[in-house]
Amino acid sequence: MSVRQRIVRGASVLSVSQGVVAISSMLRNIIIARHIDSENFGIATTFALTISLVEMTSNLALDRVLVQDDEGDSDAMLASAHLMQFVKGLLLALLLILIAAPVANLFGVPHLIYGFQLIAVVPALHGLMHFDLVVRQRQLDFLPTALFDTVPELLTLLVACAAALLFDDFRVMLVVIILQALLYVIASHLLARRPYRWTFNWPLARRKLRFGWPLLINGFLMFGIFQGDRVIIGSLFDMHTLGWYSVAFSLCMLPTLIFAKLSAFLLMPVLARSRDNPLFFRRCSTLALTACTCFGLLMVSGFALAGPALIQLSFGTQYIQASSVITLLGIMQALRVLRIAPSVIANSQGRTENAMIANIFRSFSLPLALYLAHAGYPVQAVAASGIAGEVVALAVSVYLVPLAEGKHLFVRRLLILTSCAIAAGATIFIFDDAVPEAKGIGGLLLQVTYGAGVALLLAGTLALSDPDLRGECRRLWQIRGKRFHATSKTIPAGENTTR
Repeated sequence: MSVRQRIVRGASVLSVSQGVVAISSMLRNIIIARHIDSENFGIATTFALTISLVEMTSNLALDRVLVQDDEGDSDAMLASAHLMQFVKGLLLALLLILIAAPVANLFGVPHLIYGFQLIAVVPALHGLMHFDLVVRQRQLDFLPTALFDTVPELLTLLVACAAALLFDDFRVMLVVIILQALLYVIASHLLARRPYRWTFNWPLARRKLRFGWPLLINGFLMFGIFQGDRVIIGSLFDMHTLGWYSVAFSLCMLPTLIFAKLSAFLLMPVLARSRDNPLFFRRCSTLALTACTCFGLLMVSGFALAGPALIQLSFGTQYIQASSVITLLGIMQALRVLRIAPSVIANSQGRTENAMIANIFRSFSLPLALYLAHAGYPVQAVAASGIAGEVVALAVSVYLVPLAEGKHLFVRRLLILTSCAIAAGATIFIFDDAVPEAKGIGGLLLQVTYGAGVALLLAGTLALSDPDLRGECRRLWQIRGKRFHATSKTIPAGENTTR
């Protein structure tokens, strides 16, 4: 099987699995949000924010280095990563216990210190993760990764249903968070082919640290970027506001996380393998840029047209205020998706500082958001401040992208794609008022269908404007045609007639 066919097969497997993950994750959040009120959902969000704080700020990308490094598939490299992951998990668990009281006071819930201490179990469990399924991505074998992502997520959905029967407040989320971490660890060991081992090898550990230290700093920045606005809202507004804002944030964030995972799984191995082939590397880089731009347009247009209806259908009318920020958050996440292209290109060459430097510039918008919140501006102003930061970060990331040859073509393609996407998005906003307000379940479903259809049409049209993508589609179609003809020739003539 050729590399192209393996990529397509891997993309199909991962797309299906990530689709299942997206649906399952959304259903889990819907179950929890509908079962508890918006204030308790805001409290539950603070637990997720705290775990995100310690895990994002300690990201050494031990799994990614196993894909990127030339010796990443060796037993010694794998065992060294396991030991480093275990030590990191213990340290994070201890840190969570120590900061539980200050965090609870920050969010105005000092009576819930025990909850913030309890979630220290999560990083300790993550420290026992088996990375063998990550190593198999080097051979473009993505089935274990797909199962690892899908099965625990489906089981967590069942856990959420059971927890909702036992509790009627934020404790539902506590149970889900802890058991989900346990299920992922168990799945990683069941899907592994090699035994789980530890080894201390300083040269290998040093290589991992050299690869991961920019990502470690980037993790601090990413927490501020991904979660900073919610921390500001949770500490300066109330839990009810944090609850409905988190609904809009989770809806916009989910497709971004899925696309980022698919990009890392598919693009990273291909780009890393083609580093010595400038022509192929440049074509893959352009395709990555096209994919990111089209997906960003899909998000913005979809949330602008169908977001309010989707919120009412999914989470109920108690979260309807989330409609006021969902388009702003969609634009912000689309810009973040666009940054994936230069970031993954840089990571494939071991230049992990690209994302770190871009996120330094992105984090400059956090003081602006804090000022706006302190000055009494509405939540919408806090959300809008992130858009300006993402624009600056995108410009920095593209400036730093390590394309020795053809960088001007990359930039020109970026400008063309973004101009077309902005024009399409502007058209949507101009004619959006002409769409009548949806009423009733039937009207809401129709609005969601209409928004999804228009978004897919715009994104598909933009995708087909890329000549390299059209060429790949033609090649895949020809390969499929040859397979069909070869199969038809093997069928005896008598069996190919209608009786």
